[in-house]
Amino acid sequence: MPLSDSLLGTSPVRRAAYAVGLIALFGLVFGFTWSQAIVVTAVVLVGESAELARPLPGLDERHFRLALGIVAVAAGGVAYWAQGDTTVAAVGVGGGGWLMLDALYSLREGIQLGGDGMTDADSGELFLSMQVGHLLAEELKDGPKTVPELADACDMTESRVREALDYHEQADTAYKDGGQWHLDESKIGPWAFVRDNTRRALARFFRPFRLFVPS
Repeated sequence: MPLSDSLLGTSPVRRAAYAVGLIALFGLVFGFTWSQAIVVTAVVLVGESAELARPLPGLDERHFRLALGIVAVAAGGVAYWAQGDTTVAAVGVGGGGWLMLDALYSLREGIQLGGDGMTDADSGELFLSMQVGHLLAEELKDGPKTVPELADACDMTESRVREALDYHEQADTAYKDGGQWHLDESKIGPWAFVRDNTRRALARFFRPFRLFVPS
């Protein structure tokens, strides 16, 4: 049965029973407080609905992110009001608030899921591109080389070499000077990996707050 049929065919009674079962599982088996169990169950249900609804035409995952944020904030408020659980309240309001801002900013700027410049690629092709890129980087460590020299040294076609070099150029790890390619070793290695990914993570975390900056 297609995911869309499964989603649309699920009755409210079954969804309610599923929610009660999850709350009981988290509360009785895992020892969560009831407010914590409700928050976790709400996150699971909304997240599952967003995942199932992704293939459905006319439904926007950003709206589900917004709904998830609203549910999380509401659950956090209920947890604090009902049991004074400041931990759940902080997680619900903080995490839910971030999701709401992120969804609203994405809607304002027209940003879709995966719309950060990355395109879907076959996993085998992606793995091969990473291997080729690594081989070229090792060759360039010995000094600048032209595309034909790299193709000969790595025993691959020039078109494949150019594709890998384009990737290196976009990642700012290699640059072309004249007819030769040079490796920027300051952008290669564990420290560079940690530094660049930390920057990306921070940029992604603070992106929703651009909502308060006039467009």
